[in-house]
Amino acid sequence: MRGLLLRVGLNLADLLVRSLPRGAAYGLADLAGRAWHRFAPGRRALVAENLARVCEATGRPTSGRAFRRMVARAFVEHARYYLELLRSPHYPDDRIDQIVRAEDWEHWEAVMRGGAVVAFPHFGSFPPFGHLLAAHGLRGVAPVEEVRPRELYDFLAARRSAGRSVEMIPLSRARRRMVDTLRSGGLVAIGADRDLKGDGIKVEIFGHQTTLPAGPAALSVMTGRPLILATCTREAPERFVGRAWLVEAELTGDRRADTAALTRAIAARLEEAIAPHPEQWWATFQPYWSDQNTEKAR
Repeated sequence: MRGLLLRVGLNLADLLVRSLPRGAAYGLADLAGRAWHRFAPGRRALVAENLARVCEATGRPTSGRAFRRMVARAFVEHARYYLELLRSPHYPDDRIDQIVRAEDWEHWEAVMRGGAVVAFPHFGSFPPFGHLLAAHGLRGVAPVEEVRPRELYDFLAARRSAGRSVEMIPLSRARRRMVDTLRSGGLVAIGADRDLKGDGIKVEIFGHQTTLPAGPAALSVMTGRPLILATCTREAPERFVGRAWLVEAELTGDRRADTAALTRAIAARLEEAIAPHPEQWWATFQPYWSDQNTEKAR
């Protein structure tokens, strides 16, 4: 019964959000984000701590009114992501090029059509970019964490399929499927900036030590397919810009060393991608660096 009620509730929320006019939907998300910022002091302190590190590394103020506005804005931007997760599967294909403007699209489309590892940070709103891929006939797979309960996992996986371009596959059974997809010329979309297991490659990001997952680099090394870091930055309600960077490193033929070198190259590209809009980097809602207390997110 509990699962049925959850499924009904999620479907009703989905119906409400996609039925609202764009302005009303974003107004509701912004209201939720501002309320979240106000009534979640623990999370607010964590986001402020994380953004202060980014701001210090990029020459921005780490206190004062401008910094407080950035922290508050981060909650609004994150709330907008959840809204877009529900709305983006319903974007009309004939308008997707107006909704998502992809910089240097012709170049990157040619690269991706041969098969590529598309690594993405938890930044902006990547579901609209997935819809763009679908509209241009590109297909792939993406590993996802198997959250509980099952009804929530199924609901999120369906929405994250992002316009039917990317099939969500359980993380625990993803390895063979990802390798086969790459070798057959498909895409693998995989998170690049959060090491959920905590056993990844040691790197430095914005002046502090952390670890990044080895998966994106390892897949590229194993299959010989290019490694691309991609972001989809929110510019306005239902207006996004997609950007991509080729991730390269000097390879030696030693798989482990090459994976580490490419992962460090990802870290440098992550800084470049995130620095212009750190308020859209929603990895800051969790403890991110190695010296942080993992209990802070609770």
